Amino acid sequence: MDMAQPLQAVDAVSGALMLMPRGLFARIGGFDEGYRLHAEDLDLCRRARAAGATVAVANDVAVLHVRGVSSRSRPVFVEWHKHRGLWRYFGKFEAARRGPATRLAVFAAIWARFLVRLPRMLLAR
Repeated sequence: MDMAQPLQAVDAVSGALMLMPRGLFARIGGFDEGYRLHAEDLDLCRRARAAGATVAVANDVAVLHVRGVSSRSRPVFVEWHKHRGLWRYFGKFEAARRGPATRLAVFAAIWARFLVRLPRMLLAR
């Protein structure tokens, strides 16, 4: 990101602080409720861009997003759904354009990352 630009076009912004015209939100179907946690903001931003909107970040606005309470109290649940959301996003937007080997590699990478993180989450409990 170029912090010298007060407003900068980006691919996506965090759903933790997102503003969108209500008409655009309705036109693109709002949030995809198939996501439990994570990646729903990426999905919404991608559909907004596909509808011709510009997704931008205001670099001169400071925001403090304290990581969610859910991730502290239920880390395995949150991580599971985060990885599930990434797989859903890939399946929805990218999988059809990719070959079987790439789809398998992405699936393996997403779930291998979850498995690598799992012992630390379980020990932290």
